[in-house]
Amino acid sequence: MKAILAIVGLLVLVVVVYAVLQWRAIQQAATGPAKEIVSESISKSGDTWHVTFVSKIDAPLDRVFEAFQHPERASQWAPENVLKSEIIQSDGDTKVVDVVGRLDILPPGFKVQNLRTEYTVFPAEHRIASHSVEFKLADIASDYQFEASPDGKSTILNFKQTSKDKAPLLVDSLQKGALRETYLTQVRAVNRALGLAPAPEKRQAS
Repeated sequence: MKAILAIVGLLVLVVVVYAVLQWRAIQQAATGPAKEIVSESISKSGDTWHVTFVSKIDAPLDRVFEAFQHPERASQWAPENVLKSEIIQSDGDTKVVDVVGRLDILPPGFKVQNLRTEYTVFPAEHRIASHSVEFKLADIASDYQFEASPDGKSTILNFKQTSKDKAPLLVDSLQKGALRETYLTQVRAVNRALGLAPAPEKRQAS
């Protein structure tokens, strides 16, 4: 009997430790420092999240703006989080991209998500607007505004997004972390594409 109780106690301890570690990982993802973000604001009003991020990217405006115009290359530059990305429709400055993304902070059953997004580039404004076309969790609209730093050597990205929940499937801390990590994945992929960060390791062939 004592042996059984000891085993049960050990299992409970393992579960508690795992839960604590998961909670800490979620909090770190949702609020922890990230060198890619200069400032941020993430808030929720009703069923809609309002997100604002500002990032400084150490490359000239034209290079950064060009790099962000190719979300279909995300699987090349961020394979750890983007399992697949491809254009399914293109017309002038507008394209529709299918992405299969992975966010490890989300629970089983939610880690891998399919997202179809339409992107429209406004060259004269150095701006990109996007909105989700097919996504089961939320209706998402984003705006990327790029401007050169005073010395012209860097680029400031002002990112704004609204995400309207379709169903309250995840707790707020998880949603907040997912919104933040999705943005960071985009910035990190562009930094790699520009040679500002080490290239990702090649994905092992299955």
